[in-house]
Amino acid sequence: MKYIDLFCGIGGFHQAMKLFDFECVFASDIDKNCQKIYEQNYKIKVFGDITKVKVEDIPKFDILCAGFPCQPFSKAGDQKGFEDVRGNLFFNICDIVKYHKPKFLILENVKNLSSHDNGNTWRVIKENIDKLGYHTYETPLILNVLHFNIPQNRERVIILCKLKSLGSLPSIPTIIKNPKTKLTNFIDSIINKRDNDNKKYKLNAKMKDVQMIWNDFILLLKNNDIMIPKYPIWTDWWDKDQNKDIKQYKKYKNWIDKNKEFYNNNSSLLNEWLKESRANPNWTGAVRKLEWQAGDMREDDSMKTILWTTRSSGIRIKRPDYIPTLVAMSHTPVYGPLERKLSSRELLRLQAFPDDFEYDEKSIYKQVGNAVNVKMIEKCAKFLIYNEKLF
Repeated sequence: MKYIDLFCGIGGFHQAMKLFDFECVFASDIDKNCQKIYEQNYKIKVFGDITKVKVEDIPKFDILCAGFPCQPFSKAGDQKGFEDVRGNLFFNICDIVKYHKPKFLILENVKNLSSHDNGNTWRVIKENIDKLGYHTYETPLILNVLHFNIPQNRERVIILCKLKSLGSLPSIPTIIKNPKTKLTNFIDSIINKRDNDNKKYKLNAKMKDVQMIWNDFILLLKNNDIMIPKYPIWTDWWDKDQNKDIKQYKKYKNWIDKNKEFYNNNSSLLNEWLKESRANPNWTGAVRKLEWQAGDMREDDSMKTILWTTRSSGIRIKRPDYIPTLVAMSHTPVYGPLERKLSSRELLRLQAFPDDFEYDEKSIYKQVGNAVNVKMIEKCAKFLIYNEKLF
């Protein structure tokens, strides 16, 4: 079969379709860096803005693949949906489908699309798909990359459509809503040992100090049988007069009050640690905050047994069982057991890209965060086209 790859990025759909020996006859993406990497890997010219392409100039095809822009529907954005010009790109897809009448459509977007605007966004999408002559499910599939044995907690909406004249869709199997609860130390499966000594991924001086300071904090609590708070820890507010920043205090009163209470209850233990930490010139800004998202503390807990990420909201800590959702930003997780950041190759493995995939180190972090997961698309294509089991 032949397919087109819209909003193609670095080719997550292409990698999946290649496994079936399907032929890509058209690819489009507005991002110049993505165009370069796509052409480098697949030897196909990538067209730019899809709104500037005449539908009749697109070659005939059987399958339309599109990871159409998610920012208009993402909780991380403004959630303007169809009011955002990028949200209207769905209707460009409809124009192409109306003209070419392919057999199948495979669309991917963020989970929030299914509930955006109180369900009105999905209603509009479904009504248009129906008018174009395609079957799709009453609600879009919400799948997690974890369903397919990839250690990344990445939920996505998958919209599978089949031309009505080809018959009905396969029955939806039972979908486990929380597959991550069964995983332990799953990250080992994507670790690239050759990157262990690569200077690019080693911790710099600031990150080493941050690791040391928070490690001392964890050990201090653990050795004194104090449970680590599950709410965000804001050390700057422990001993700060609330009248110094009354506006922020009013906005975050609940968390700030909890922080003050925690500090007051344990000040005799924490004072020396706080004083030494603040004396370190590298312990400035957001790194003074901590978000412990690793559940109850364990006997062996330290910064060398967990996964941590530097974010604008602070140091976020999780168990090293799976990776949080990769995003189009440089929030590269640090794998505690190896005391280094995950490498570009490891991030690509988390999206199920093969190890022979060629990339540009400067742009790969944004690109891999925006990519569709190859394994998820492969399984969905088998399910839709060949009626094979989804799981």
